[in-house]
Formats: sequence, C-alpha cells, structure tokens
Amino acid sequence: MKTIYFTACSLDGYIADKNDSLLWLFKNGPTDISFIDKFVATIGSIAMGASTYQWLLDNLNDQPWPYKVPCFVFTHRQFKTIEGANVRFVQGDVVERHKELKKLAGDKNVWLMGGGDLVGQFHDHGLVDEMHIQTVAVFLNEGKKLFNRRTETAFKIKEIRQRGDTCVEVIYNVRG
Repeated sequence: MKTIYFTACSLDGYIADKNDSLLWLFKNGPTDISFIDKFVATIGSIAMGASTYQWLLDNLNDQPWPYKVPCFVFTHRQFKTIEGANVRFVQGDVVERHKELKKLAGDKNVWLMGGGDLVGQFHDHGLVDEMHIQTVAVFLNEGKKLFNRRTETAFKIKEIRQRGDTCVEVIYNVRG
C-alpha cells in the first residue's frame, strides 16, 4: 500500500491553467489513456483539494461520479454533493486524515489527486511514497504549480514510460 501523487503537468510545471482548468490537458495529452484506468484499479481511496473537486463538478456534465472508492475533499468551502458519490468534505491535519484514508484503502493505494498545495502538506509530513507525473509537451506559463514546496533532496527515478507522442510519465520514489 502506497500513497501516490498521480497527476499530469505541463513542461513548465503547471497542473492547471490560470483559470484552474484542465482543458489544456485534453487538447494536448495522450490519446490512449488506458494507463489511467489501470492506475485507478489499484486505488482504495482518494484525497483531493477543493479546486479539483470544483473542476469535476463543473465538467462532469451530468455524467456519474467516476470513482467508486471513498474520496476526501479537503476544503473549508460548502459544496453540493453528487448522487452516488462516496465523497467526504474534510478539514484539519493531513496526518490524521491520512490514517483514515489508509484504513479505507485497505490493501490498495491512496491517490493524492491534483492540488499541489495539498500534496505539499502530505509531503511535509513524509506521507508521499511515489509521484507518477505525466508531463505533457506544452507550456502554460502560469497557473497552479505541480508541487508547491521547495525540496533540497532530489527524488529518485523509478521508471520512465512514454505515453503517446506528447507525454512522458516519470515515476519517482519519494521515500525509500
């Protein structure tokens, strides 16, 4: 069981554009995204920030909630819920919430979805095991940063995979 930051970013290190949108990714990212389904099959719980949840709300377009596992949305805002979604709106210490996420995940992984600042909070407490970063060959020049922390220790590359002709996935070991 691992806690994994799985996300896509631009060449210049942004996960969302200046409007918190991911539409840039769907225009420029890999066309074969079956690797995402394989990753999701390994997940037992999800943590995401409020901006990611808001983007999903705005872009689901009456489609059902795409995740079958418990999802914690870290927020101080009030949101509507989605019918059939196992979503919990949480606040507070990521260490305590991480314990809950791990328990809910069972023998599967915890997915840190979106939210460079939220991932940074998990990282600050040594809770991130791996980062799976799909870098798409496009520059955004502004927006939401991939990782909102400074770290003096280089992450170790575990694996590199090409994803179509516009994207490369690098898996980094963060701990161990």
